[in-house]
Amino acid sequence: MNMAVLDYHHQEKWPNGFGQLQSPINLLPATPADPSTLKIETSWRVTQEIDDQVTIRLTGTGRTRIDQDQWQLMQAHIHVPAEHQITNQHAAELHFVHQSAIGALCVVAVLLPLGPDNVVLEQILDHFAAHSTRSVAFSLDQLIPQQGTVYRYLGSLTTPPLTEGVAWYVIDQTAVTIGTQQLHRYQQLFADNHRHIQARYQRPVLRSVFTKTAN
Repeated sequence: MNMAVLDYHHQEKWPNGFGQLQSPINLLPATPADPSTLKIETSWRVTQEIDDQVTIRLTGTGRTRIDQDQWQLMQAHIHVPAEHQITNQHAAELHFVHQSAIGALCVVAVLLPLGPDNVVLEQILDHFAAHSTRSVAFSLDQLIPQQGTVYRYLGSLTTPPLTEGVAWYVIDQTAVTIGTQQLHRYQQLFADNHRHIQARYQRPVLRSVFTKTAN
């Protein structure tokens, strides 16, 4: 579905036909689980920055290992305000969409609190060109914190076609922030683009200590 047609003020009109595994959700309560690690095996290199009229979409390449599973980075984008909730809503949420060798989907999400300006986000904003696609060359590796808390559950894409069966890996942390002025710059470009909280339907959510391991 063309992202440009999405109307976040009338989400009830989005094409659906989905089941009981929709995202985003409130991540609490969550069940304690074993520690989890994420390793960026080959750098997340961005090659294109796209104005899709809903958000800034970044396409590129990179290989990621989450615990024992390997994934390929397909694209990344930004939601303001954050879509997933814990005790309250964060200022923004980064989504790094991955695919496995057999086509399974995993989204690594990073919840961003307000804080100091972020160098990579500044680069993204500075390279943005409205109504166009630009060739770029920079890394997103530093948008993943060294540590935090990760919430894992089975959900869906948060934009149509709202495909279910997506493995979510949502990182709550304080090291990677978005500055107040950066948030304002983004909001000048795009209206709020967060999907409403969806029913959980007794789905389990696992919570564990998160660590980013060395390349």
